[in-house]
Amino acid sequence: MAGAIQQDGPGRIAWRLLAAFGGGYALVSSFVAMIGQVLPLIGVARGEAVALALMLALFIYVPVCLLMFATPRPWRDGLAVVATAAALMLLARAI
Repeated sequence: MAGAIQQDGPGRIAWRLLAAFGGGYALVSSFVAMIGQVLPLIGVARGEAVALALMLALFIYVPVCLLMFATPRPWRDGLAVVATAAALMLLARAI
């Protein structure tokens, strides 16, 4: 795994950066939006729901960034991150 990035060209490294930080941000923001909508439905105060979602977001963002730099298949995993972010955002808007 350590040699995965050394064999990458500039395009793959740029994709890793974009998917890690941009895709991770999109995933985390859609997660916070979804949790911020769901928790008040079960009785949690809206402010507490958003605060809890923001605290839990750290446990999503860091592993996503690490995944994108550790994976030997950045295209597939980056698209999975972006697709998951889109699905969560659609779910948050539907609630």
